[in-house]
Amino acid sequence: FGLCIVMLGWQRDLGTATIFFVVFMLMLYLASGQWLLMVGGAGLLAIAAAVGYILFDVVSLRIDVWLNPWAEAEGRAFQIVQSLMAVSAGGIVGEGIGQGLPTFIPVVHTDFVFAAIAEEWGLIGVLGLLVAIAVITLRGLRIAVLSQSRPFAAFLAAGLSLSITVQSLMIIGGALRLWPLTGVTLPFVSYGGSSLLTSFVSVGLLLVISEDT
Repeated sequence: FGLCIVMLGWQRDLGTATIFFVVFMLMLYLASGQWLLMVGGAGLLAIAAAVGYILFDVVSLRIDVWLNPWAEAEGRAFQIVQSLMAVSAGGIVGEGIGQGLPTFIPVVHTDFVFAAIAEEWGLIGVLGLLVAIAVITLRGLRIAVLSQSRPFAAFLAAGLSLSITVQSLMIIGGALRLWPLTGVTLPFVSYGGSSLLTSFVSVGLLLVISEDT
C-alpha cells in the first residue's frame, strides 16, 4: 500500500493518492474499530498536504486558489470561480438541459462536470445525484455486512463502496470550494473511458459478491 502511495505521489497523481489513503484509513477503522487510527490518519494527511505545498507546485497552486480564488478570478482561479458561478446560476430547478453555459469552465466534462449538472439541473438535480451516490454506498455496505462470514469478500465490498463515495465527495467538494481541487473524476458521470470502466467494474464486483451471500 505504501509503495502505491509513493508511486502515485511520484507521478504527481495526488488526487488518486489521497483516495487510496482515505479509503485505507477507513478500512483500518472498519477492521479494528479504533478511532485513534482515524485521528492519526488525519494528522498524516495534514502533514502530507503541508509537505506537498512546499515540494509540488501543483499542490501549492490548488491550495492558494482554494483559499482565495477571487484574487485571481481571471487567472489561475478561473476554473473554480466559473464553477461557483455556474452552481449559483442553477438555483433550485436549474437553467434547463442545454440551456446553461457550462462550457465557460475549462475541462468541464471531467473535473467540473458537477458544476454543469448544478447549473442545468439545479438543486433538484444535485440532490438526485447525491441520493444516487448514497444508494450505491449503502447497498455496497449492506453487501459487506451480509458477507461477514467471508472476511475478504466483506472488506472488498466495503472498500469498493467507500472508494466510490470518497472519490465522489472529493470532486464535488472541490467544485464547491469546500476543500482544494484534486483532479479526480466523478464516478459514472465524468467523461473518460478508464474512469467509467473502473466504476462499472466496481459495481460488477459488488454484484458478484452479493450473489454469493
